[in-house]
Amino acid sequence: MSSQSQHENQAQRNERFFQSLDKTVSVNREWIVTAVFYAALHWMEAYYDNQHGLHFKSHDARNQMVRWSRLPISREYLYLYDASRHARYLMHRFTQQEVEDLINLSYKPVKDFVQNVLHPPPPSTP
Repeated sequence: MSSQSQHENQAQRNERFFQSLDKTVSVNREWIVTAVFYAALHWMEAYYDNQHGLHFKSHDARNQMVRWSRLPISREYLYLYDASRHARYLMHRFTQQEVEDLINLSYKPVKDFVQNVLHPPPPSTP
């Protein structure tokens, strides 16, 4: 069973990987989409470990919890899951703009939410 910090490290590794791929090259995009999803997955695993001591053995179990918990980023996470399935199994060819939107509108909110929960910014002093 992986720990919160191991999941955070893996999320960061996956992010470095997808950032290293050129979005202008169409063959890279399905790998970017897949790596973006798996980075988000590890952020969510870190969150659930930290907040509830939960670890998931399947996408279905994790997705059920994401739906049930109604986190402010549940829809974004589930969208990333669906996009990765479309890339891997339905051979959807994403445009560069779709990939950029996926990262900016879905991945970054998931990452930011989890990081703010796990590592809240210090309170501002007046």
